Amino acid sequence: MAILATGIDLIKFFPASVDGGLKAIKALSAPFPQVRFIPTGGINADNMTEWLSNPAIAAIGGSWMVPAKAIDAGDFDTVRDLCAAAAATAAELDKKA
Repeated sequence: MAILATGIDLIKFFPASVDGGLKAIKALSAPFPQVRFIPTGGINADNMTEWLSNPAIAAIGGSWMVPAKAIDAGDFDTVRDLCAAAAATAAELDKKA
């Protein structure tokens, strides 16, 4: 409620899966429908559509798109491809909404 008093209505939610996941976001968005969340932590390519399907979710983030091994190896093609795949999935969901 203190955050809302400042006019902020977009909140990063981390670590999302540890702090209750989608159940927590659903519970929080019931009394605060004006709030949108950007969850990170525990989100990946396999579950991102479930997260993005919730209307209280504005965006997601996750380290699966930028694996440390790829960064360390300078393999930015992999990073680009993983980010592009995530963006394409999000775009498809947006079309269906």
